[in-house]
Amino acid sequence: MRFDRDGAASGPDKLPHAPYNFVPFPDRLKIRYETFDKLPKHDLVPTEENGLLSGRLTFDIVARTPILVAQGPRDEEDRERHFNQDVWNRFEIPGSTLRGLIRSAVGIIGHSDLTDNVDNREQTLMYRGLADSDRKGLKNRKQIYAAVINKDRVQAGYIRMIDRDHYEILPAEKINEKTFVFVREQQLYKDGVLPGPGINPMYTKEILEIEDIGRPKLPRKGFRPLPVSKQFADRRSLLEQYRDRLHNYHAKLGRTYSPADLKALENECNELYGMYYDYLRFVQSKHYAPYMVKRTVYITADGRYAFRPGQGTPHECWQMSSGFMQKKQSHYVIHPVDRHAKPLQLRPEEVHWYRYDLKVKGNRIRHRDFYSLPEKPGELKPCFYVQDGGFTYFGFTPHLRIFYRRTIGDGLPKYAENGFDYVKAMFGFADVDGQSYAGRLSFKSAVLVGEPGQIKKEEVVAGQPALSAPAMYIKQDSLDELKTMNDEYEWRGIKQYWLKRDFEKPGRNLKSATKDNDKVKTFLHLLPKGSRFAASIRFDLLHKDELGLLLAALTWPKHQLIGMGKPFGAGCVTFENIRLQLDNVSYRLDEFFADDWTEVPNERFEEYIKEFCNHMEPFCGDVRQSEPVRVYLAMREKGYDHINTAYMPLSERDGKPAYQSLLPLPTVGQLLWNEPYPKSRDSQVN
Repeated sequence: MRFDRDGAASGPDKLPHAPYNFVPFPDRLKIRYETFDKLPKHDLVPTEENGLLSGRLTFDIVARTPILVAQGPRDEEDRERHFNQDVWNRFEIPGSTLRGLIRSAVGIIGHSDLTDNVDNREQTLMYRGLADSDRKGLKNRKQIYAAVINKDRVQAGYIRMIDRDHYEILPAEKINEKTFVFVREQQLYKDGVLPGPGINPMYTKEILEIEDIGRPKLPRKGFRPLPVSKQFADRRSLLEQYRDRLHNYHAKLGRTYSPADLKALENECNELYGMYYDYLRFVQSKHYAPYMVKRTVYITADGRYAFRPGQGTPHECWQMSSGFMQKKQSHYVIHPVDRHAKPLQLRPEEVHWYRYDLKVKGNRIRHRDFYSLPEKPGELKPCFYVQDGGFTYFGFTPHLRIFYRRTIGDGLPKYAENGFDYVKAMFGFADVDGQSYAGRLSFKSAVLVGEPGQIKKEEVVAGQPALSAPAMYIKQDSLDELKTMNDEYEWRGIKQYWLKRDFEKPGRNLKSATKDNDKVKTFLHLLPKGSRFAASIRFDLLHKDELGLLLAALTWPKHQLIGMGKPFGAGCVTFENIRLQLDNVSYRLDEFFADDWTEVPNERFEEYIKEFCNHMEPFCGDVRQSEPVRVYLAMREKGYDHINTAYMPLSERDGKPAYQSLLPLPTVGQLLWNEPYPKSRDSQVN
């Protein structure tokens, strides 16, 4: 097993890891009914001649770890998640939740098309270029991004809502050939803008102390410093050393150097820049937040900007700054609306894609209001944009995120088979080629048996890589050139979480989680392990193999996961005391509403399951050994001690991989059965 791009061997603790993995999509679909006419009619009565069966399955759902199937939040600010309750205040697992769980199991085991419920297939996602993309296998993506987003192309303007799905951008006025400028925070302090109402400083006023000393001049033209961080106990000692070293360094510049001397100067420059940025960390504000504020700015003919009367022409501009990142010191001044410029109409899909990207980020994005679109007709909001290839990319920072070239649907499997698979036939469908079919399964809500145990409250910050994370969600065959949604790509499959032996309190994997940010926190109110729920499934007019598949979905996986907190081990359940009862057909013909059943002994379950396996055998051989089913059952077998099932941190530490290392997540086969892992070009040569 390998994890680094140099092909170096590493232990399991150094592999990329996540609380989830993927069950591969089936290569082909098992079609159960070739035409609509062959689907069982709902007005039939089960008989020995037609081989149809109706009845019910009852079973207990037993929590093996703390469990929470939550009711919806009261509002957007509600961070408390309480267990769902029915009208009699009984704790229950809704029938819809159970239906979704069983539908997924039936679909995987029955080699059905589970892409049908992907409702975002027409959406695409957004990304931003990374400074170190070359070494992380994203060189192609970086080149595409740099060609679209650069300082010569990004413009400023004002986005305006026309109606829910229609927006336009009013370009900002060009002054000295620019629609906006960067203004360093140090200037805002010197001009008395900071501190000021509505403006949030990134640093305290002590930033001026190092600003007065100055920054290192470069030892040669074209040199790009690589800051080297030093450890300092306090700000004052750092400042004193920086002043002395900078003075001595500048005294050496301007001479003729030997290669060794020049290299020493370059190293000195790197260390000085490291000290400069270390100082910024000392004076970083704890209260910074993105902002937008309207203000008068005075602009001179030669392009100087001031915030006090006395020089230049006054302009009613907007001053703004987006999310904080290390080393950032710039705020932006956006010029007034150009009243003579034609508004730029945004496509509805561009608006939808932008909104969807915000949704995908979930609680990983702080200050969501800052990045949200105007929600009132006619409302203006300063923004940045670029037009390229028939698209308008827009946002609220000059470092824009841009759309991937392909949609989510482009990465889903394209099946050639026509007809109706097990999921469609058993769970029903709507408007497939103008036809609809009611499902033959009904799920009753599972109610808690007995009194609830002690409810435990746990705080989590549920962070995970987004769909656009190429190394996590997309099939990869090379470490050097990762596929993204700009390429012809395939999703890895159906996302499933690993089992854990108990609830594990999550680590602080998000940058936002390291700060006092209640908006990214969720509080789970978990019922204890051992909680038991009584469940029931009603089935009508199933063939023997369909009932066998339903029984396989209930009995083959040793465990299931349900509800919230799955990344942390919550919601692990087993299905126990399964009882199968068939309708007494002849009795029901006489007294339809009588509650009379014929119980099928558990040892006869295998008769129905074997009938299903026989249907699958010509299609895929032993269905339990087919790749999707084998992977799925392995993930539901047990918790594996040798697999790290925690989220990766966002930054590297202790030589262990981080999410930003962008190394492919090992597949289940690579983790459990030693299947080969993608290698770098260099390791293949060696």
